[in-house]
Amino acid sequence: MNKSMKDLVFKPPTQSIDKSKYNELEPMIKMCDAISQLNNQSIYLYDYVQQKILYVSPHPLFLCGYKEEEVMEMGLSFHEKILDPEDLQMLIEINQMAWKFIYDTAPENRKFFCNSYDIYFRHKDGHKILVNHKTAPILFTDDGNIWISMCVVNYSSQKEAGNVVFARKDKKMYYNYNFEKKRFIPYLPEKLTKREEEILRLSMQGYNEKSIADKLHLSVRTVKNHRYNTEKKLGVNNLTNAVSVFNLIF
Repeated sequence: MNKSMKDLVFKPPTQSIDKSKYNELEPMIKMCDAISQLNNQSIYLYDYVQQKILYVSPHPLFLCGYKEEEVMEMGLSFHEKILDPEDLQMLIEINQMAWKFIYDTAPENRKFFCNSYDIYFRHKDGHKILVNHKTAPILFTDDGNIWISMCVVNYSSQKEAGNVVFARKDKKMYYNYNFEKKRFIPYLPEKLTKREEEILRLSMQGYNEKSIADKLHLSVRTVKNHRYNTEKKLGVNNLTNAVSVFNLIF
């Protein structure tokens, strides 16, 4: 049975916060604006206490042809506009399981979590695009409940939707969500060598294997071997996923 948007809305135990604290958020919102412009990505902030989108950047990717004020007004119901029914159900499942997972964790450890998944957005004109959506809590209530989360939307480098990863930075580990088993499967990556990390960072900067080999005075074969070992240690099967996991947990 399909679930509705009310199932997407997560309500933490604490439902109030001192209103004066909202006056202190303006610098953070300005910073989000700058980050969005500098990195060419969509950013929005969600307020779990007031149950509304607190800020959305003017970047067009997340807006999908709508105006910023329209998205702010719709709140999370905006997802009904930009997701097909099957994608909406996937998003609801991801959110329900992720929030259950994080709230089974001690309050002092919740700041270390973030998640990532790929999903299809449908633009107002009808065309669809696969995006990567990352979320991390950034502000908390006094008793450790999530107050505000930052969400970042980029074009996905994957070939299909899903790829749900829940990372825990303090333990340098991550969990893959299994839709069939309805649970997160933990994976603790092996520590990368300095050379492996160096090559991965150069790959993230856009260098190909030949360029990396020339820059580090290595053979292309050696670079390929380091990349293979890196992917194996991180528990992935390609460079794209290696970069994604590395960014989430390190």
